[in-house]
Amino acid sequence: MTAVPRTQIHDDVTWVDLENPTQAVLEQLAKTYSLHPLHVKECLQKVQHAQVEHEDQYLFLVLHVPVLTARKDKIHISQVGVFLGKNFIITIRGGASPCITDLFEVCNLSAEKAEEYFTQGAAYLLYRLINSLLSDISDMTDDVNNELDEIEDMVFDDRDSDSQRIGKVRQKIVRLSRVIGPKRFILQDLAEQIDSFTGQNMAKYYLNNTKMANKLWEEIDEAKETVEIYKDADFTSSTEQTNKILAILTLVFTFTIPITVAGTLYGMNVFLPGGLEAGSWMFLGRYTTFAIIIAVSGAIAVGMYMYFKRKKWF
Repeated sequence: MTAVPRTQIHDDVTWVDLENPTQAVLEQLAKTYSLHPLHVKECLQKVQHAQVEHEDQYLFLVLHVPVLTARKDKIHISQVGVFLGKNFIITIRGGASPCITDLFEVCNLSAEKAEEYFTQGAAYLLYRLINSLLSDISDMTDDVNNELDEIEDMVFDDRDSDSQRIGKVRQKIVRLSRVIGPKRFILQDLAEQIDSFTGQNMAKYYLNNTKMANKLWEEIDEAKETVEIYKDADFTSSTEQTNKILAILTLVFTFTIPITVAGTLYGMNVFLPGGLEAGSWMFLGRYTTFAIIIAVSGAIAVGMYMYFKRKKWF
């Protein structure tokens, strides 16, 4: 993505959008719009806390934007610095932010949308930008809830482990929670400051965004509890299946112990009753010794089975 600023001007309101700008571009931008160098620097610093700061000429915000990967199996977080002036809005991004890019393109390509968003002032344009961001988060939350519905049937089916898919959904929920949690307070602060800064009646719009953020937080929090239940259920189910397999293998091994012991004894180079050196038993025919060994081993195995059953070990 080029570092050259993209600019739109409608009805004396300017929107400047930059992605991965160079230091020279940032310095020129700060000079043009009288931006504090520290705020400009914070725009591209990673892991900045979401915040709202009130300066004489502008409001400065740091927002975090969730971005789905191309395969839509993971969510990454992109940081955006926003400067809101009386008649300008500047967005500085360190990475892709589809909601901002899409809104910019909509205003650029549609004169009707540009008229709707820009004529009511920079503060209204910022409201629409934040509303677009929240709508994206809402869509991602809906997708997560749909995935949880699909996982529910799989988890309680008891056929296969779903730990990998549950893990991916948990990652999405954690990322969405990290984005929307702090944003609730940021939007509340912004709603309280916006009228005094702009001199317009914009608080009602921004309170609408705050309500939407609080609703999304409740949905994400509920999804977090649900996925933890599914994780525990999947773990319990997998453990039970493993225990069943181990129990079967243990029984098979245990029931073969008597014949294994007998075979080991008669494979030794010592005299044993019914052995080759001592003379095989023949009173029941040619295979008397073999029949007696099988019968004794079977009797011991049956005895162990009955004992295990009585003890309720399986």
